[in-house]
Amino acid sequence: MKFKGKIAVWFRMILLAGNLVMAYELVASNDVSAEIAAALDVRNYVVVDGDRMAIYFGIMKNSMEISEIREIRRTCNPISATAASLDRIEIKGRRQEMICAVRDRDRLIEELLRGNPMIKV
Repeated sequence: MKFKGKIAVWFRMILLAGNLVMAYELVASNDVSAEIAAALDVRNYVVVDGDRMAIYFGIMKNSMEISEIREIRRTCNPISATAASLDRIEIKGRRQEMICAVRDRDRLIEELLRGNPMIKV
């Protein structure tokens, strides 16, 4: 199941400004770096497939076994490279932690609980 990422207005403004600067640079110097900023807006989602979940954000991908997840909680932690909104959830596993922002947070949590009912919410 695929969950669309949540993107805050402030993040879209930063992306727009960055894309405008990179588009200018692309035209002025024939550089290809403008494609990276556009990918952040296009590829922003979470996939829960069978026994694994994956966060896709721009050119990054982070994944975790659902059976490894121990806790899910809301957070406003501004330090995360895989969330474009401050309305986030933190997913803690045995060996790793991930932060994401999705539009339908409750449905994502339900889907993860279906795969691992031992998750603390």
